[in-house]
Amino acid sequence: MLQRLKSFLSNAAVVLSILGIITFSLFIFEEAIQMATFGTWPAQYANDWDLVMQGCDTIGSINRAMKVVNHTVGWIQPLAFFSYRAFGKSTDYYLKALKAKVFANSPECFSGRRVEFKFVPRRIFSDGNHIKLMNGRICVLAKTIPKARKVVVSGVVEKKGNFLIVRADSIKPVQE
Repeated sequence: MLQRLKSFLSNAAVVLSILGIITFSLFIFEEAIQMATFGTWPAQYANDWDLVMQGCDTIGSINRAMKVVNHTVGWIQPLAFFSYRAFGKSTDYYLKALKAKVFANSPECFSGRRVEFKFVPRRIFSDGNHIKLMNGRICVLAKTIPKARKVVVSGVVEKKGNFLIVRADSIKPVQE
């Protein structure tokens, strides 16, 4: 009887240790995301949008790693699994909102990156090679003239002088 109790307690200690290692690792990922998030706040106040984008990249890479750990071994502790899954989803939302803010304030930070944004062109014209949708410093290169006035554009941003060129691979009407 005493031997069974020792064996049970020993096995319980191993299980609790494994659960602790997994949840502690996830907790450290969460803390790292929070520290990077806190760092984006003063960068925003300083209007240092390149630094904010560095924060977005840092948060995104930590969040991906956390999700991998959570989905591979986090299910062993179901309450932690669901909690960290929710934290990962809310971090995705924060990144999407923060990137929208960076794009609104300093779209050149996205040079070489894929973006998706709502766009209302002020001018639409053809230069013989492309249909150009213009608004301020942003020029969207399209294959056809969009049927809607307000569109969602997807493509890669390229900086050319003072202009930002987006080679659109998708232009869809905004669903409101």
